[in-house]
Amino acid sequence: MAAALVTARATAPARTAAPPLQARRHLITLLLLLGSTAILYSWNLATSGYSDYYSTAAKSMSLSWKAFFFGAFDPQATITLDKLSGFLIPQALSARMFGFSSWSLALPQVLEGLVTVAAAYYVFLRWSGWLGALVGALTLATAPLMVSMFSHGMEDAMLTMFTTLALAAWQRSVDTGRPGWLLATGAMVGLGFQAKMGEAWLVLPALFVAYLWLSGRPLRAKLRDVFWSAVVTIVVSFSWMTAMALVPSSQRPYVDGTTDNNVFAMVLGYNGVDRFVRNLIPGSLPGDPLYHPVGNAAIVGSVPGPIGHTPIKFLLPQYATQIGWLFPLAAAGLILGIVALRGERRRTGSPQRGGLRAGIIMCSALLVTVGAVLSGMSLPHTAYLTALMVPVAGLAGIGAVLLVRTFRESSAIRFALPAVLAVQTLWCLYLLNSFPEFAAPLTAPVAVLGLGGAALLAVVALRGGGARLPVAVAAAVAVAGALLTPAAWTLSTLDPTYAGTADDAYGGPQVAVVAARKLVRQSAYGIGLDSNVGVQPTETIEASAFDYASRESGAGSRWALATDSWRSAAPLILRGQSRVLPIGGYTSRIPSPTAQALREFVAVGSLGFVLLTPGAAKTGVYNPNLSAITDWVQGRCHLVDQQRYLPGSLRLAGARDLQERLYDCRPAG
Repeated sequence: MAAALVTARATAPARTAAPPLQARRHLITLLLLLGSTAILYSWNLATSGYSDYYSTAAKSMSLSWKAFFFGAFDPQATITLDKLSGFLIPQALSARMFGFSSWSLALPQVLEGLVTVAAAYYVFLRWSGWLGALVGALTLATAPLMVSMFSHGMEDAMLTMFTTLALAAWQRSVDTGRPGWLLATGAMVGLGFQAKMGEAWLVLPALFVAYLWLSGRPLRAKLRDVFWSAVVTIVVSFSWMTAMALVPSSQRPYVDGTTDNNVFAMVLGYNGVDRFVRNLIPGSLPGDPLYHPVGNAAIVGSVPGPIGHTPIKFLLPQYATQIGWLFPLAAAGLILGIVALRGERRRTGSPQRGGLRAGIIMCSALLVTVGAVLSGMSLPHTAYLTALMVPVAGLAGIGAVLLVRTFRESSAIRFALPAVLAVQTLWCLYLLNSFPEFAAPLTAPVAVLGLGGAALLAVVALRGGGARLPVAVAAAVAVAGALLTPAAWTLSTLDPTYAGTADDAYGGPQVAVVAARKLVRQSAYGIGLDSNVGVQPTETIEASAFDYASRESGAGSRWALATDSWRSAAPLILRGQSRVLPIGGYTSRIPSPTAQALREFVAVGSLGFVLLTPGAAKTGVYNPNLSAITDWVQGRCHLVDQQRYLPGSLRLAGARDLQERLYDCRPAG
């Protein structure tokens, strides 16, 4: 078995430059791949919808350069997002260029997806040649989760692009022995940090350990290379944070997620270690003592029981249908690759540094390190799983190459191809069983084609070979059966119903536990504007209240009104209103503005009206600052009669159900 795989490995690509004909084939393959991927990712651009929180910030950043630089939630830049805003920079620039719309926000993610696929193709080409690169890049590009993510405006798209570019730079450093490429690796990870902070660093252990293992440079030189690459990573990662920290607090927005207005506390504490060890970093917003998980994190992120904190959860249908249709093929690539490398070492006495060995080591390292973190944590969004897609796709490409080659051998290893195809088909049938609406038309064709084709290939292998045409037909039938269900899931994303949303990536039909997200937190508050969720009654109330406050306060005041929830501010900002003061940040628990500052705004005429919303509009529960503001507003300001600003059809709903109240806080006289 090992000898057969070594023979197969001998034909793998060397590090020499490709002949012109071969280079032309790679270029044509890549262009066709990118063209079809672009169509797939951009199919639903016009209906991709908005993420109420992040799209509001993108709108603000497209209206104000100050909001753009500081990553502010509101156009007047009073408070930042509770995360780094690097992933919104392309969206804000696109909105400035093409106008604010769902497609202009999603367009940058399509481009980021194309860059990701191209970078992955380059890396896979070095690992397993043309066939492996094609299979691996197709696996990556067409995974339902990737299609959904790169079709909507969300932070994980930029993170995935930069970590894949980091992998490409790492591969180049191993191939050429030039340490500058490892510095580029660090820079790419640092840029990925701007998109999703510490999650970008998850790839560093695998990149550095694999470099020390594979690079041909002396050990001392390799350690020095890794050190300087880590330095570059930290410098690039902290660049924007440092720039913001140098700006006096009076000249910049308040940093959300903190109690001391410190951007490092927000990134390293609130979005970092405090998620594992509560209240560890001083200045980061402490955990809410009254909070209980609701929404996406409570339903999808927390897989019930101990399984939710083990790698087993990746085999569950709600996750496996997003990234794991080809898990059996990837597993075959890992096993056959390790066997081939061991056989080669016994034959030659020295390990090969690039090619297959680089692919096996890197994919294994990424699955162990990144997979361990994702296994142990609850996943608030399925988009976190994209961190596993590159190693899974790379191993699938390696598996395809080794299975094809070993089928030509005379030893028992030739049975690997039909065996893997049969297992692949059974795996798809297992996943398909959780989706009755798709199982009915697909189960029989998948079983007949996949298992029947695998059986035919097993007969061919048993006879020691056969005519080329019958073998090709049997292989095509088996592959068609094994890939029919993954293809159906990918194509289903062309229907907006199965394409996911801008709040979370998810492609294809949803199992019951995922569909339950739609039943959670059914309050009057949701995404406004032309989004995936219907226009809420509160949006009309907020617009009416804002119009009234704007008329009454006049153009001289800085803000027409303040509102105690970002959810009530978002629809107004999305429609281009800049005279809105959000209170409390994302959690409603941030002291921005404080009760004292709000009173001063009213006293000097900068603010005249305050809109108070019910508890359902707020993310947090324990709100001392907001409670102080509410007490002052209700005790000092005058409740505005809803008849003065609400349409008649909404007065009853506003009074009895929605409980939004507009207060006039202007000094009497």
